[in-house]
Amino acid sequence: MPLKTPDNNSKGRGEEVRRYFDGTAAVRFDVIYQEEKRLFQKLVDRLFRDVVHRRFQLTFELCREIEGSRVLDIGCGSGRYAVEFARRGAEVVGLDFSSTMVEMAKRAAEAAGVADRCRFEVGNFRDWCEPHHFDICLAIGFFDYVEDPGIFLRKIHKIVHGQVVFSFPIRWTLRSLTRWMRLSLNGCPVFFYDQRQAVQLVEDAGWDSPEVNRLSRDYLVYGRADRLC
Repeated sequence: MPLKTPDNNSKGRGEEVRRYFDGTAAVRFDVIYQEEKRLFQKLVDRLFRDVVHRRFQLTFELCREIEGSRVLDIGCGSGRYAVEFARRGAEVVGLDFSSTMVEMAKRAAEAAGVADRCRFEVGNFRDWCEPHHFDICLAIGFFDYVEDPGIFLRKIHKIVHGQVVFSFPIRWTLRSLTRWMRLSLNGCPVFFYDQRQAVQLVEDAGWDSPEVNRLSRDYLVYGRADRLC
């Protein structure tokens, strides 16, 4: 997938993503992570959304030295990753396009008793200024909706001095087609990658020999500062 220079069109796509997650997506997004569900919802999750749970588990298997670390969660959604990192002793900053998602994240942190270790903000990471550096950075389910990932990855590389975990949706699967159709009907852009592209993007941003884990729908890419070029 060729990378494109950001322009007014890419900014417009960001607005389309924000509208989608402020609206239709927010209604059902957090249900995936809830434990108490109806039988039908459990069956749907097992058939179509098991990758979301596996991606969550694998992220915490990959990340080491969480306690006392400073974590940046880009595209934090409803805050499930941020809350779990906070439970494990991290200080977390969560950033998301969607004000609806940020409000959900704040409520989740309060319900879990970790609101004092979480800060959530509405914004676009490309335009976001943060004076501090981070030990861990997540971008899970984020590059799905970004037309030029390289800009974001290079900025992440500058401010993260430890571990990173990124997800990239796999291009050639049956589910990628149905997902593209569903999101397109809802006016939300989505982008897919093959493994070579995902690795190249991460390496070009500065990480050397990132670890790639293939799940049913996503590549989960892990990198460390000690692997920098």
